[in-house]
Amino acid sequence: MMIGELAVRTKLSVRTLRFYADEGLLPVTGRTAAGYRVFGPDAVARARLVRTLRELGVGLDDIKR
Repeated sequence: MMIGELAVRTKLSVRTLRFYADEGLLPVTGRTAAGYRVFGPDAVARARLVRTLRELGVGLDDIKR
């Protein structure tokens, strides 16, 4: 799915999702011919998990591990 669809499903901003992907917290399964990120079906659950952990105060380094 494209990042916009992931944003709608997770209620996270596109900017936040890009940040998570750049930090290695959210795996990108590929890119379109135009270079847009493509995420797999497990990205929704993973993005929600990262959001929940951040809300609980868990740091990015701990989440990466």
